[in-house]
Order: sequence, then structure tokens, then C-alpha cells
Amino acid sequence: MAQQIKTLQPAAARRRKGYGIRRFKKELPYHFMIWLAMVFALIFNYIPMGGLMIAFKDYRMRDGILGSAWVGLKHFQNILSDFYMGNAVMNTIGLSLLSILISVPVTLIFAILIKELSNTALKRTVQTISYLPHFISWAIMAVLLDNFLNVNDGIINIVIKALGGEPVHFLGSKNLYWPLILIVDRWKETGWSAIIYLAVMSGIDESLYEAAKIDGAGRLARIRYITLPSLSNIVAIMLILDMGSMAGTGFDQAYFLSNPLNFERSNVLSYYVYEIGLRKGNFSYSTAIGLITSTVSAALMLTANGLAKKINGSGLF
Repeated sequence: MAQQIKTLQPAAARRRKGYGIRRFKKELPYHFMIWLAMVFALIFNYIPMGGLMIAFKDYRMRDGILGSAWVGLKHFQNILSDFYMGNAVMNTIGLSLLSILISVPVTLIFAILIKELSNTALKRTVQTISYLPHFISWAIMAVLLDNFLNVNDGIINIVIKALGGEPVHFLGSKNLYWPLILIVDRWKETGWSAIIYLAVMSGIDESLYEAAKIDGAGRLARIRYITLPSLSNIVAIMLILDMGSMAGTGFDQAYFLSNPLNFERSNVLSYYVYEIGLRKGNFSYSTAIGLITSTVSAALMLTANGLAKKINGSGLF
């Protein structure tokens, strides 16, 4: 009996090995996609992290990263006395928090309204139209906004002057910059952001709605007690991701719409890093700022994830 078991063991091992090879061949396209993504992440996300050491050096191109002089925490100390850095932090926090506070309810309401439409053709038309602005880049948006809001010959100001009013410098007003950006951003992204909520709502068991109707629940009651609780997990995940990406808020808008007149409000962290690093060539200082903002972003995401687990019972990870 023992001899028979010993004879069967190599055969079983060969079968497992053969099955593993056949399975690998069958899944080869998926392996290719996974490993390609991992190589991409390694080259563009992990290897460049070695350059973070220039935040602790007085980096000069001719000396290279290793040959540049070590200065320790000098650049991090300079951050504390940099007025524009403080201005960029306040603008980034303010703009990102306002964006989150506006985008979450607006997107939720829009998604629920689409879900409640009974006419399938109308629903698809509204969805398609609402998605299209997402594909308009901020470069094109800057041109469109200039055509509409230019103080001299913008369409809006032409109408204002025709009605006897004074032209408004929309693009040059620091007080109007945030409202303008928030309005345009919601117009661009509401339809696209609603996709994930619509996907979750499509998975809600319709029998719950039918049972609620039988019990006499109206449309608002069904939304309150069925739809919104079903969306709580995905809302928490989206908030966690938004918190983690706060430091990158507003770069495209600032790059195309920032000017000396609105710089006090358009100066955000991501744009300030670009200005210091690429335009002024102070690579060490910009890397120090980027390192701090990345660390803070990671801390905010972990904090938001922890709060979501305590409040909602689940988080992103």
C-alpha cells in the first residue's frame, strides 16, 4: 500500500504541473497586461522616487544628483518662511474642500434624477449629453471662457454693456476665480462622475423598490431609505480618493487661467511646484514641497479611510 502511494505521488505532481502550465498559457494575455502595468509602474512611479534625495541637496545639473552638495533640511525650513507657499496651501485646501462639498451632493442628485427617469430614450440622451463636457480639455475651456468672459469683447460683457451695465473682468478678478472654476468644473465633470453611482444603483435589487411601493412608500421615501443607503459605501470610497488627491487640485485651471490679477486665488500647490521647479529651475526646493504634499496627501487618505471604517463599517482598504 505504501509503495502504491509513493508511485501515485509523482503522477499527481506531474498532473498539477501540467495543469499549471495549461492554465498559465490560457491566461497568458492577462499575465501580459498585468506585468506590463507593473513594469510601467516600476519605471514611472518607483524608480523616479530615488530622485527625492535632491530635496536634501543643493541640486545642480552639472554635478548630478549624487555629486550635488548635501544641505539637509534647508529647503524644508525655507518652506516655513515662504509667503507664496502659505498662500498656495490655503488656496489648495479651500478650493478642494469647496469642490468636494459641492461635487458630492450635486453628482448624487444628478445620478438619482437620471435613475428615476422612466423614459429610456430620454435617459440615454441625457446621459450622453452630460458625459461630453468631460472630454473638453482645460486648454479648450480656457479659449471658450475667454470668448465668453473677456472684458473687452466677450459675449457676456457685450450683453452687459448693451443693457447699460459696466463690463466685468471675470478672468482677472481674484474674487470671481473660485466661483468660476467651481461652476465650470461641475459642468464638465458632473455627468462623468455620476457614472459610478449609476453603476451601483443598477445593482440594487428591484424587489426592494417593489416592496416599498406595496407598503405605500413614495418616490422620495424610496430614495431616502433604499437608494441613499445603498450608495453609502461608494460615497465613502470617492471621498477617500478625493482626500488623497487634494494636493493636485486646480493645476490645469491655474495653468491656463492664472494671471497676475487673480494669482492670489489661483496659486495652488501643484501649480506652485511647477512654477518653482520647471519655470525657475529650483528643483531641490520644488522637490521638498512635493515630498511634503505627497506625505500629507497620504496621511489624509489614511485618515479618511480610518474614519470611513469607523463610521460606515468599510473603507477603501
